[in-house]
Amino acid sequence: METMLYFGSFNPVHKGHIAIAEWVLDQGLCEEVWFVVSPRSPFKRQEELAEEQHRLEMVRTAAGESSHPDRIQACGIEFDLPKPSYTVDTLQALEERYPNRTFSILIGEDNVSGLPRWKGYDRFIRKYRIWYYPRSGGDGTKYNTPAKVLPSAPLLDYSATEIRRRLRLGEPVEEMVTPGVYRYIEKHGLWTCTTDCKTK
Repeated sequence: METMLYFGSFNPVHKGHIAIAEWVLDQGLCEEVWFVVSPRSPFKRQEELAEEQHRLEMVRTAAGESSHPDRIQACGIEFDLPKPSYTVDTLQALEERYPNRTFSILIGEDNVSGLPRWKGYDRFIRKYRIWYYPRSGGDGTKYNTPAKVLPSAPLLDYSATEIRRRLRLGEPVEEMVTPGVYRYIEKHGLWTCTTDCKTK
């Protein structure tokens, strides 16, 4: 079974993430999409990173609200691996656990230029197909990597950074996340500023 691994912190997962997963399934590029939620990225600051179980649960919620709830899944395998998480180690662990699956990789355009710095880069570029979705209408020619662009993928102008910023300021985010994820954020008070903070 062809399974596309969508790596990210998903801090939080938003409608743009889900739209990409739905699109690759609709295009027949794979049979399933697994959102691999990273507990800690070696390339990200940790100050605003919500607890891993919160992020995993929000992905599960958003997947259940997608047009392919049976084919989009949350994957927390990296929570059990040594930290920080490295893609090559995650792939090895997944292959050992699911020997009958074939894996490919999905990343955002913002990660493409940094691919050569990834641990085990030479190994996984030989073994796995790597896809990326553009954030600025790029065609992939400016990157000296084997990653292939998804040229017609939906470009929803949402970002987790903007969602967190809005939440801190008490601004609406309902149009950027699924209803279930919005309820989860509200219930747990994630990234939400206190009343005192809002008045400063």
